[in-house]
Amino acid sequence: MSRILDPQLSFADLELRSQGLQLDPTLRGIADFLDDHPALIEQVRQDLVRGLKNPGTGRSGLTPPQTLRAFILMRFKNWDYRELRERINDGYTLRSFTDFDSHRVPKHDAFNRAFHRLTPATLQAINQAVVQAAVQIGLEDGKKLRVDTTVVETNIHYRMSREGWCIQREPTPPGQELEAL
Repeated sequence: MSRILDPQLSFADLELRSQGLQLDPTLRGIADFLDDHPALIEQVRQDLVRGLKNPGTGRSGLTPPQTLRAFILMRFKNWDYRELRERINDGYTLRSFTDFDSHRVPKHDAFNRAFHRLTPATLQAINQAVVQAAVQIGLEDGKKLRVDTTVVETNIHYRMSREGWCIQREPTPPGQELEAL
C-alpha cells in the first residue's frame, strides 16, 4: 500500500521551511515540472499498486511522488541505491525535494523494489513529457536521439588452457557448423 499522498507536516518541517532553505535551481525546475504533470504521478501510483491483492491494506510504502522524485534524482545524479538513500537522509534540501521532509527515509532495498515496479510504459511517458517540454522551450528539436555508448572495462576471466594460454573460439562461417563436427 502506498502512503497517503500528502503526509502531514511536523512542527520541525514548518520551522525548517520558515528558515528559507531553497532548492538549487536545477532541482527547483525539476520539482516545478513534476508539479505541472500530475498524470505522471498517477501513472506511477498505478504501477505501485499493480499486482497487489488489496492495495488498501498492509505496510505503508513510498508514495508515488516520493518514488518518482527519488527515481529522477537517482538518474540525474548518477547515484546507486545506497548513495541515494544516504544523500536523501543527510540533507534537508534533498528531503524536501523528494517529499520525505522529517519522515524516515526507507532503506536502499525499498527504493530498489519501488523502482522495479515502474513499467516501461511509465518510463516512456516520463521521457516523452521531458522531450515535449524541451521542444516547447526550444532546448531540443526532438528529431534526433543521442545515446551514450560508453565502453567500460570489466574483470572478465577468459578461459585458460592447462598450459596457461588464453582460449578463444574462432567463429565458424554459417553452414559449416555441421562439417566441423
